[in-house]
Amino acid sequence: MLKKNKRFSALFFIFSLMFLTQNVSRVLGDKSEAVSRISHAEDSLEAAYLSVLEAERMGGDISEIVTLLNTALEIYSEAERALESEEYDIAVQLAGKVVEASNAVLEADISLMVVAGHVEEEAFRNQLFLSFGAVCLIVLFGFLGWRLFKGYYVRRVMGLRSEVFDIGS
Repeated sequence: MLKKNKRFSALFFIFSLMFLTQNVSRVLGDKSEAVSRISHAEDSLEAAYLSVLEAERMGGDISEIVTLLNTALEIYSEAERALESEEYDIAVQLAGKVVEASNAVLEADISLMVVAGHVEEEAFRNQLFLSFGAVCLIVLFGFLGWRLFKGYYVRRVMGLRSEVFDIGS
């Protein structure tokens, strides 16, 4: 009987050890996955932030996009809190939502940059045409002014009497 108890204890110990190692590896696997996903979410947020800066530099209205980015940042902070409190499944889900929100920011930025690019091109085109028109007007008024001045100048010169001086005889 004592031999059976030892055998049972040894088997129980082995099965318990196997069960514990499986759970520990599952927990460690979940943690590493959560850390990996949160790191990916952080990279997505960085890309979205840089995209918002580029859209602002191009002169686009970024107020709605900043709101989306702030929402993504809030979700990211919730994911980090979940990771710290060892709620790895929730952290993975929240990290996925952060990536989705960051992608939405990137898509909105792309459409905004396209619109801002068109506005910038149109402003350049208008500036070019207005500059050309201003130069043409300056040349035209210069030419007309010269014609008017030339007539006045010729009449004045022709109206002068020339006198001949005899020098020294």
